[in-house]
Amino acid sequence: MAGLNWYWRRLRAMSPVEVVLRLRKKWFEFKDSRCDHWPAADLSPSSVFPKLPDPAVAPELLRESLKRDAERVAGGGLRFFGHLDLRTDTPPNWQRDYLAGIDVPTAESAFRLNHRELPSGAAIKPLWEPSRWYGPLRLAQACWLLGNRRSGEHCLDWLEDWVANNPPYTGWHWTSALESGLRLVAFTWIDAFLIAFEGREPGDLAKRLAKLRADILPAHAWFTWRHRTFGSSANNHLLGELCGLALANARWPGLAKLGPGLPRLGPGLPRLGRLLERETLRQFHRDGGNFEQALNYHFFAWEFCREARQALDAAGALPPASRERIDARLGQAARFYREVQVPSAPWDYGDSDDAFVMPWFTDESRAIAEWWQWIAGNAGESPFLHLMRGPFDACLKSNESGTEQGGWTIFSDTGIAVNALGHWKARFDFSPLGSGSMAPHGHLDAQHLSLWLKGRAMVIDPGTGDYHGNPKLRNWLASRDAHNGPCPSEVSLASREGPFLWVDAHPKPLQSLDAEVLETEIRINRTSLLTRMVKPLSNEPEGWMVTDSFERQLGQAGEFTVRWQFAPGCEVERTGERAFRVTIESATMCVDIGIGWALAELWRPSGDETAGQLDGIVSPRFMKTGHAPYLKLTAKPGGNTDFTTTFTAGTRLET
Repeated sequence: MAGLNWYWRRLRAMSPVEVVLRLRKKWFEFKDSRCDHWPAADLSPSSVFPKLPDPAVAPELLRESLKRDAERVAGGGLRFFGHLDLRTDTPPNWQRDYLAGIDVPTAESAFRLNHRELPSGAAIKPLWEPSRWYGPLRLAQACWLLGNRRSGEHCLDWLEDWVANNPPYTGWHWTSALESGLRLVAFTWIDAFLIAFEGREPGDLAKRLAKLRADILPAHAWFTWRHRTFGSSANNHLLGELCGLALANARWPGLAKLGPGLPRLGPGLPRLGRLLERETLRQFHRDGGNFEQALNYHFFAWEFCREARQALDAAGALPPASRERIDARLGQAARFYREVQVPSAPWDYGDSDDAFVMPWFTDESRAIAEWWQWIAGNAGESPFLHLMRGPFDACLKSNESGTEQGGWTIFSDTGIAVNALGHWKARFDFSPLGSGSMAPHGHLDAQHLSLWLKGRAMVIDPGTGDYHGNPKLRNWLASRDAHNGPCPSEVSLASREGPFLWVDAHPKPLQSLDAEVLETEIRINRTSLLTRMVKPLSNEPEGWMVTDSFERQLGQAGEFTVRWQFAPGCEVERTGERAFRVTIESATMCVDIGIGWALAELWRPSGDETAGQLDGIVSPRFMKTGHAPYLKLTAKPGGNTDFTTTFTAGTRLET
């Protein structure tokens, strides 16, 4: 019954057009489940895209990094989601969830599989991760940049094994067009790297590549186009699918007849260009923030847009006006990320799975920081991006808006404000729940405040956790209770109806700036009001004063709580009846609470917590969790209404 309820709610989130497209998708699935051949296509690669730089100019730091990674990958050492080091077979067992240690082989048609519910406790994300071909791509990079033929041979060994064990449209790796799009991106670059190497040292790699093109490209291009995402499910999935098709069609123009160049639909590349422009403008607000309200997906979606834009422009498929509109929006999006993210201690908001499109980094565990440093112009901190893309030049200066009063930079379309005050960085959320009718990746984080001191995370967003493998964890981390906005028990801001589906979502909060005080309001059912005000304190000691309130009806105060979740590694101690001290490394933060709070509960991990204990749990990276201290404040109606929390820099702060 829970499943039926989810499908009913999901259906109600669709437009009539989307319902029709769903029916067409079912017809495509019926037809393609019997498909074992595709129209003949010329798979000769074009020299137009991609253009590779001279490997001789690569810095030594990058060479050393690629050498280490190539040795690790060749030995079966893969890094899942940028931070989980796992030992796999070589080539990997493509039907194994290495994180859970569970094999899930199947010969079932992909169109009859539910990738959200794998058997035996396995999860789809760890299963898909090796099949995004980051390992083979890293080996191809090492072959090209280091002149290491053996790395190129290892790369092709893995791809040939994947083809042999994953026939088209059979099994788990053919259940998502985004995954096939990502493989098209990876294979385009693999082909370019290995062909460039063969041009310097002729051998048999080109012959093996020619066969792989025939085995991989037609099935992937056909599937990615026919089964691309649409409607309320599009989000960054459609961007990824368009990106894969754009890169593949730019390198192999003959593929157009298998995708967007199908009869009656016009030439392939120009149509992809129009779709890319539309989706770029949809995915990023005018102020640059990502529509999905998930910060790492901002990075992910931006990469898709930039890669596809480069390919289509190289192939002459982007009119100047389209190119300018895409570049302007991507410039704003890059500026947004530069202002909102903190590279020394990144904490995302919303559902984010640490995904990236291309491994243009020296250390994938620092992919976020290297991308941020590239935007900021620091070549020494982002050598691979600077080698492949050159200096970042996309419209940052011409599109920057000024800082508001009190140091606030406000992104009103997205619903995010940031403020850098001395050694502090604050990020304040007044965003809608998420994108579209389903708000699939949104969290109930409106009015949440995150704080960094001296580049160290102090007050944090709790993170993402997992998607399908642990629903209880995911629901908790997405909940209002896990965030620090004022949380009343008697009103609901939204209802979670299952994976990627919210209903009855709260309206976008209102915001106003009075001098340096930023205030946000959420009105619920026209009668209830949640308010938070954040005031920068510029005098010594510098810090922030937060004032919260809840009116159940106009003029009637109601009970609510605020949970200040601190970062892992923070040591918290009570220094007075209403005073606390939070320390991490050399940074110390003093927390003082107003006399209106009826109860202040400090919770600190003992070290005996289990993975299933949700109290105090946080998720710094996708599929990584730990426990950290928090301070929970309770406000009750009647009496004093001084519901303030003041954060100031402690005495250990270096000046």
